Amino acid sequence: MNMLQSVLLSIPHGIIQGGAYGAIALGLSVIFGVTRVTNFAHGGMLMVSMFMFFELYTRLGIDPYLGIIVVVPIMYLFGMAVQKFLITPLLKRESGTTQDPASLLLITVGLNNALVNLAMMIYGANYRNMPTKASTSYLTIGDAVFVTQWSKVIAFLASFLLAFALWFIINKTELGKRIRAVSLNRDAAAICGVNVYKTYAIAFGLGIAAVAVAGACLSEFYFVQPSVGDTFGTKSFMIVVLGGLGSIPGALIGGFIFGLIETVGAQFINTTSASMLSFLLFMIVLFVKPNGLMGKN
Repeated sequence: MNMLQSVLLSIPHGIIQGGAYGAIALGLSVIFGVTRVTNFAHGGMLMVSMFMFFELYTRLGIDPYLGIIVVVPIMYLFGMAVQKFLITPLLKRESGTTQDPASLLLITVGLNNALVNLAMMIYGANYRNMPTKASTSYLTIGDAVFVTQWSKVIAFLASFLLAFALWFIINKTELGKRIRAVSLNRDAAAICGVNVYKTYAIAFGLGIAAVAVAGACLSEFYFVQPSVGDTFGTKSFMIVVLGGLGSIPGALIGGFIFGLIETVGAQFINTTSASMLSFLLFMIVLFVKPNGLMGKN
């Protein structure tokens, strides 16, 4: 196989991988788009959801896809609790000084460290995986020209379903009207009778529920370990900024771009250096178009 064939073959792999990246970033995009809170605990919450799927699989034999029914509602309530008991008090205390107080960044960083260290105490640093049917079966096209795990294909498709579900909730429901009103102007929304902080809690819960769905897909083909959230959490921030803060389509597009750059770039340089190309693109977009590819000016 020559270089051109390798590059062409890496493109569909990159798109599929990018779908998984986009699915993880969607929840972060929703949280920032509504609450304007930069959730540095996003990766830690992804990790928590993956361990919950791992527990269901090892103890009860429940496939992660089926475990979504159990884990997603729990993570939704967890997200609401974090917003209500950790973030909202800070917003109320510092609302007169700045819309996004620096203490919010510190408390989400602290929460992330707490979650990671708690998982390390309980599970240790060992890598774990779940050999499910989806992760051990492969999609093959042609005479083994294109081969990939079905779990990665499912993650790619799930990213679109997840994006549509979030878009529908925000744009086509009564709850979505309140969410959009609060995201545009929380003071005006409060005057109109909208419970701003309750809406914040719901939006935060939706974002964490979304990352739990992504965690189910990721746990099917990636290892489960306390530090797994660090890699994907950092990548999610770059993807969200690249696509446009608060933009659901932007999160998907940013994920696809990252996936393509990493897989195509790996055909010319090593994998670590290919990841640096994504960071380089992120920096370029940040300088040229600070609001992201689909961000509003």
